[in-house]
Amino acid sequence: MKEKYTKITFKILICIPIFFSIFLIDQLVVPQKITNDEIIAYGRIEISRKGKYSTTSSKHFVGYKFLTKRGLEFSIRETFIKENEITIGQSYIFQNINSVKSKINDYSDKLMSGFNGACFYFSLSLAIISTISLLMLKFNKNLSQNGFQNIILINSFVAFLTLYIYVMNF
Repeated sequence: MKEKYTKITFKILICIPIFFSIFLIDQLVVPQKITNDEIIAYGRIEISRKGKYSTTSSKHFVGYKFLTKRGLEFSIRETFIKENEITIGQSYIFQNINSVKSKINDYSDKLMSGFNGACFYFSLSLAIISTISLLMLKFNKNLSQNGFQNIILINSFVAFLTLYIYVMNF
């Protein structure tokens, strides 16, 4: 199995750090598209928790989800935006919302939707794991069948978690 699938695994794994590099360039180097927008709807984000021996569930408040007039959605951790007029900074390639500012406050550090928050850290870990896996595939000539399968499984698992968190997107 290892001999048969090494080349295709290498080609797939090399796409992950390239994609993450493009993502970082989009976030950090390319200037953001600044848009003035207006909040038209919002909702509370709550997570229901039920104890192991409890018959009742408790709700834990996480943050707010906002919808703007131009159809953009974003979530902010534990803070409500009181003003309707906001300025949104959006990346050009991936259309990720990087900053949200009102006339008074900057909410950019509290963003948790898109590639912000947990999804960014899972994407970073996927890029690091795939880079290590590429180095092992390229330079470890004595890689066993079990080691090869572990490389496929860990990358698949972290990719699945990253996509799940991005799609669920609070």
